[in-house]
Amino acid sequence: MTTATATATSATTTAAPGPISAHFQQLYRDDADPWQVRQRWYEQRKRALLLASLPQARYRNAYEPGCGNGALTAELAPRCERLLASDGAAEAVLLTRGQLAGARHVTVRQQQLPADWPPRGSGPFDLIVISELAYYLDGAALARLVDCCVADLAPGGTIVLCHWRRPFKDRVLAPARVHGGFDAQPALHRLLRHEEEDFLLDVWSNQAASVAQREGLGI
Repeated sequence: MTTATATATSATTTAAPGPISAHFQQLYRDDADPWQVRQRWYEQRKRALLLASLPQARYRNAYEPGCGNGALTAELAPRCERLLASDGAAEAVLLTRGQLAGARHVTVRQQQLPADWPPRGSGPFDLIVISELAYYLDGAALARLVDCCVADLAPGGTIVLCHWRRPFKDRVLAPARVHGGFDAQPALHRLLRHEEEDFLLDVWSNQAASVAQREGLGI
């Protein structure tokens, strides 16, 4: 795993934790890696596919809500000039801060989405990564999240969603419904879809050009 080289700054919000966040808080209190995201090849491979799917080599200002224990955050950080990571569980926030302890360009906050979407001045973001998060939202919260992402996406920016497809107890919305909410946005163009039995990975941009076209190929 690639690690960042600079001290993660911290910030907190005052929002009270919801039931899902309280559930995750207990999970991370009991086990710093409850899904074994660092040990399992499935998780390592999924992160590698996500990172390889990004249409730009580097990003100026990225946002990763639902960062968990920081496994993906640590691999995103070297490709970002600024990175804001957040999670609803305070214990996960502490774990991510520890993981990114040397990364001065990374800020880690406790946030409940979509209520705690970053305030004005944090964005716009040219990369928004939502991984294993949005299926916990209901329809109204998902719609608000989609609106926030589209409104705060910088010109030419990237939105990435990646979600486990198999049913599980705490899931509220199916991944197809979650990703469909972004597909339905006229301002977004899907650049990539990677679909397996286990997970769904989609990449959108508000610029329709492909990776090759962005570099002057095939025009």
